[in-house]
Amino acid sequence: MASGAQDIGQLPPKKTGAAAKWAGFVDFLWNSERKEFLGRNCMSWIQISLFYLVYYTLLAGFFGACLAIFFTTIDMNRPKYIGKDNILRDLPGMGYRPMPDFETTLIRFEQGKPSSYKLYTDHIQAFLDQYENERQVGENYVDCSNSERTDPEKVCRFEVRDLGAECTWQKDFGYDEGKPCVLLKLNKIYDWVPEALSNPNITGDPGRYREKDIMITCQGENPADDENIGPVKFWPASGMPFQFFPYRNQLGYRAPLVMAQFENPANGVVIQVRCMAWANNIYHHRNDKMGSVHFELLVD
Repeated sequence: MASGAQDIGQLPPKKTGAAAKWAGFVDFLWNSERKEFLGRNCMSWIQISLFYLVYYTLLAGFFGACLAIFFTTIDMNRPKYIGKDNILRDLPGMGYRPMPDFETTLIRFEQGKPSSYKLYTDHIQAFLDQYENERQVGENYVDCSNSERTDPEKVCRFEVRDLGAECTWQKDFGYDEGKPCVLLKLNKIYDWVPEALSNPNITGDPGRYREKDIMITCQGENPADDENIGPVKFWPASGMPFQFFPYRNQLGYRAPLVMAQFENPANGVVIQVRCMAWANNIYHHRNDKMGSVHFELLVD
């Protein structure tokens, strides 16, 4: 009895606290008595591995089959929904350059200070690089300056020189003289064809209107902006030729451009500018910017 009592008294003390947690964790990693790793023996690991192998194989196969069926319904050269059925509802919007920071629509610079406007001129030139003549060569390009585009699969060659002699890289796009140039474009909509205006007087400048061009105008958002914006000159004056439409994802397609030069904007005043494209099937709405684009101009 004395020996038994002595043996009981010699049992190691029960671990508590952090030591107990560590011992439990080590036992979970590898239990030498039950030959278990992470709570499972060898057979259990084989069974669960086979289960997940089969499960994820079937899941991947199902996903691949769905993806294959989906791609059979897609035309890589033409959207499924066009015209009034597409998400844009056949209503083109507008874009402009320079816009180096897409979080702001303010074009602000100091006349005669290159460091204040270099970012803008670089952004315009980077966009125009894709319109250089050496990038518009090949059998797919045709000259549309004096004729209609007879083959819809061909694309019209856009001449950068049509954007005016005053709005060039060599002249800092007018920013050095406080006469900034802004590049304007229409967003591409598949198979959209512009229609001639039934009443050119609504543009406010019918003298520049040509029946087969999308005319572009720019004015102040408010009466005060109209007073400060000064005269605006456009190249090409009549706008974007109809020959460039429709866009059908043709190889090498270049959208037509218009350059607007603000010849005498008021200094030290934020001018809110709204530019609009004009065609019978271009609609304008201030809230969703349909058929127009808004930006601010500040010449210090």
